[in-house]
Amino acid sequence: MLTPSSRMQVFVQAQRGLSLIEMMISITIGLIILSAMATLFSNQSKVRSELDKSNRMIDNGRYALELLSDNLSMAGFYGSYVPTTGVPAATPDPCDLAVLTNAATNLDVLRHHVQGFNAATAIVGATGVSAACGVYAAVAANNITPKTGSDVLAMRRASTSTPVAAASAAAAPNSANTIYLQVSNCTTATTPYQIAAGAPATSLLDKDCTTAASLRPFITQIYLVTSDNNAGDGIPTLKRVELDQATGALVTTPLVEGIEYMQVEYGVDGDSNGDGIVDMAVFDGAPDSYVQTCPNATCWSRVVSVKIHIIARNIDPTPGYTDTKTYVLGAAGNFGPFNAAPYNAAPNPTTYPTLANYKRHAYTKVIRLVNPSGRLAP
Repeated sequence: MLTPSSRMQVFVQAQRGLSLIEMMISITIGLIILSAMATLFSNQSKVRSELDKSNRMIDNGRYALELLSDNLSMAGFYGSYVPTTGVPAATPDPCDLAVLTNAATNLDVLRHHVQGFNAATAIVGATGVSAACGVYAAVAANNITPKTGSDVLAMRRASTSTPVAAASAAAAPNSANTIYLQVSNCTTATTPYQIAAGAPATSLLDKDCTTAASLRPFITQIYLVTSDNNAGDGIPTLKRVELDQATGALVTTPLVEGIEYMQVEYGVDGDSNGDGIVDMAVFDGAPDSYVQTCPNATCWSRVVSVKIHIIARNIDPTPGYTDTKTYVLGAAGNFGPFNAAPYNAAPNPTTYPTLANYKRHAYTKVIRLVNPSGRLAP
């Protein structure tokens, strides 16, 4: 007969180690827990990655609109000079600097504070803007060919920074390559303004009719969307073409990646029915209709607001996602769906075979052109 102490000894001896079955069950439970944790971590990483991509897309879209809005709100600023409201003789080439510095033609340039090029109706030259811009586009390493379906927008103004004193303009850095606007403030002057590269040959006078008037650099900027940022990378990008005050040459500056399409509408003061013909006699500085492009120079001189529509796209694709949405960009109509023709016929060379694997968002903003609308307001 076993005593209590001997029973305890037998029990302790019976519990030494684990059986093979118990060990396998423990390992299986551990692997299940580890697999669940790995799956959770992977899903969290994917969600975080998608949130980061979406945030970048949203930020890029907002930044693009803010950048365009800030610059367009200053369009038509020419210091103290107010262009006369006569009918422009012609619509200037934004890349032709000779037209800007020619006294016989530059008033037409000033009256075109904004100028647009409709993707559907006005594709001219290699850039969709002009022959002069097309010649520039042919220069190596300059990718300024507009993306099919995207408009091109040109804007003109004088610099809002501190004016350059006429006496020191010739000695200022890069003065010879800078195009200056000089406005006369003398009440007896017969020449109201002049535009010239470098210091003007003759100086207009300030209010005292004795001191030479100061100078403001003249700015012409062209905004467009290209299919690539760098050649072949497949990243659509909003870019700006403008005169480099250091070299005197046109330069291209990438501004915002992921901007896939841009459509522009122009608010015309005095157009009663949206055909781009100014047919009203009274102007109040407010748009009476919006058009996709102006048919003549008079229409451009009466543009008082701009409506910008853009599609921002993720830079990186989302595996397993298919964009079946249709995006409406104002009067330009529908863009997409990107899983159907013609969009799915345009392969992205670095990522997925079609453009349907990218998430997108559409944005719209109306921008008042403060200076032109203020001049027309009663």
